[in-house]
Amino acid sequence: MAVTYALLIYRIAPPSEPISELEERAALAGHRALQKEASARGDLHLVARLDDAPTARTVRPRAGAHDVTDGPFIETKEWLVGFYVVDCADEAEALARARQLCPDRSHAVEVRPVIWRRGP
Repeated sequence: MAVTYALLIYRIAPPSEPISELEERAALAGHRALQKEASARGDLHLVARLDDAPTARTVRPRAGAHDVTDGPFIETKEWLVGFYVVDCADEAEALARARQLCPDRSHAVEVRPVIWRRGP
């Protein structure tokens, strides 16, 4: 029985540090291969590339109200840049798929089982 996983893609380098054309091509090749293979098997539920970090807003509860601040000011040195929601036979397959999305040291992929999902 397949398990649904979230593959959370983080950029480790600062947003101001550009990705080389070679790194970008390698990353895109991995994404395209995973999307093609997972789609053909009916495993791909969702894939998204997020806008740059400065467009983010953070909402925090404060004394019965909510504060909204500019930016992704959650304490982290890594920036969430995209994600996949995909079915995998097991954790080993999820990790193999994550490796396809992480061809260089400027990114990291967190692999996490999804315990609840709504939709197709």
